[in-house]
Amino acid sequence: MRRYLLSLALPFLIAAAPEPQTVDESKTILAERDAVIQKIASGEDFERSVARFAELRKRFESLSVAQKLSSATNTDNQRLARERHYKYLRSLDFRVGEQCPMAVDPTNRPKGDSYHAFRGEHGKIVAKKTVKLPAKSGFDDEESVETFQVSAQSGLYSFGAKEMKTHDGKPFTGSIGDMVFFCYASASSHGSGSYLPPEFRDKVLGSGFVSRIKAPPRIVSKSKWNPVHLLGRGTLRMVAREGRWPMPENAIVLSHLLVEKDLGNGRFEIRLDEPHDVGRPATVSFLLDVPTGLRGRELVGPGEWLWVIMSRPVIDKQLRKLILTAEDIEPVYVEALDEAK
Repeated sequence: MRRYLLSLALPFLIAAAPEPQTVDESKTILAERDAVIQKIASGEDFERSVARFAELRKRFESLSVAQKLSSATNTDNQRLARERHYKYLRSLDFRVGEQCPMAVDPTNRPKGDSYHAFRGEHGKIVAKKTVKLPAKSGFDDEESVETFQVSAQSGLYSFGAKEMKTHDGKPFTGSIGDMVFFCYASASSHGSGSYLPPEFRDKVLGSGFVSRIKAPPRIVSKSKWNPVHLLGRGTLRMVAREGRWPMPENAIVLSHLLVEKDLGNGRFEIRLDEPHDVGRPATVSFLLDVPTGLRGRELVGPGEWLWVIMSRPVIDKQLRKLILTAEDIEPVYVEALDEAK
């Protein structure tokens, strides 16, 4: 009889404790289980001990099921977080942070704004024409191409949809009055051989991208700081590794940041590894102090991408860390009109 009862409970006899969520209760159950087994083996209060053993087994199995469900939920949450992260890497906001330096006034960029291959501005479409391109051969049809003029912060620009795509590589289309963000390397004048209408041939954009946006980039409202936009992680990574701040101490900088950890007391570790390495421990980072009461402080948390204006650089030799203080926090700076949610 004893062997029969114990054989039914064999999985419970060799079970390991569940994960930390239930570890305290499971330890208590397993400790009592061992004591009950001793009683059963010695015949002490046998029937009651067997009944208690069954109760303990039932409770332990319930904890195990709860732990499995919790693990499955955590796995789903991690998967959803990864999907959200990689979707964000294809967003206009992310691409601007990586490639397109913005300025409060693009015609008068702040001191310390170093050379970049591209520049970012916003404006409105003020003219649009559809051009018919001759067929390349007798086997082809003529091609229709939309051309545009944009009144931007630093002047009037033109482009054809044949060259300028959206930030995610889709064909650009728009209407007069649409607000756009454009990122470009250079603007040139076209001669008579251009397919663009004659009035569209000055300051023509030939590389980069154009996307329709819902509102002006948030940089236009940051004239109080007039920050230098640090693209990507390059500058901050160099400082984090070398411990030398390359700009004036009173420089105000803007950067698009990924929060790694909440270290408590308003201090956060900011990840400077490449975005596709998320999920692995950070190998290079800096510390961001977020003052109590700062607007947007509640947005700062692990896994969140944020735009942060920062000041007061400190090279802490004891911690071997760069420390910056947040002045302003925004979740988004440039929001695409056509971007899928």
